[in-house]
Amino acid sequence: MAQAWIALIALSATTSSALPAEPAAIVFGIFPRWNAQITVRDFTPLATLLSHELGRPIRIETDKDFDSFMRRVYAREFDIVHLNQLQYLHAREAANYRAIAKMCDNPACTIKAIIITRRDTKLTKVSDLKGKTIAFGDPSAMVSYVLAKSLLLESALEPSQYKTVFTKNPPNALLAVYNGEADAAGVSLSVFQRPEILQRIDVHQLRTLAESRPIPHLPVAVRGDMDAQLVRSLQRILTGLTRRQDGREALRKIGIERFEATDDNQYAIIRALMEEETGAH
Repeated sequence: MAQAWIALIALSATTSSALPAEPAAIVFGIFPRWNAQITVRDFTPLATLLSHELGRPIRIETDKDFDSFMRRVYAREFDIVHLNQLQYLHAREAANYRAIAKMCDNPACTIKAIIITRRDTKLTKVSDLKGKTIAFGDPSAMVSYVLAKSLLLESALEPSQYKTVFTKNPPNALLAVYNGEADAAGVSLSVFQRPEILQRIDVHQLRTLAESRPIPHLPVAVRGDMDAQLVRSLQRILTGLTRRQDGREALRKIGIERFEATDDNQYAIIRALMEEETGAH
């Protein structure tokens, strides 16, 4: 059965048979946080820039859902991956990927989960959600599920006390609440920055019931066997994008302010959070 993936581009010039062989493409896997077409569109400027700077074709690929994407990560099909924090832990342990940068859409370069509901309901605190339907993006969604669920647990609301529904991705969880298909949802604040979301909802109709502790933002990781010089070049380019016009445009397109250098140590808090999660069960 053919793999379900979307290939963006192999950015390279046409060559004749007399010229040296084109270098192998670098495959950049993007986890399906957003709609696949939106992902392809938004990451095109970054792929173009990286291809030019590295002198290598860049092929961006995503997948239909989190599970399909992670199967390809475990098979080490991607040279570079952008994934969520929980996925990174699994990629690090099972396939030897290592974080080199993180995406930042705020000065602290952290991300939080929030629990939202509509303002036209009587739901004003987390305890009001007992017996209600709560939407989450995906069972593997770090912020929209794992962190959001831990936020509910902190308010003494156990999973058995509400109905859980999954909507495939975080924007759909938000829309489920807005359209009255769920009573509440776990999402990240960054969902509200997406133009396609702001075009479809009036954010003033939504109420935030709770906000989680911050965790390090979404990482970009490389395969453990990637050439060390290539890794350094990639990290240098990503963290230097704010100093160039085309870099700032690429950042704007994917909805972030900058990339910051990072490493595996910064994600130790996620391991601790997962141990808390396991202990809670």
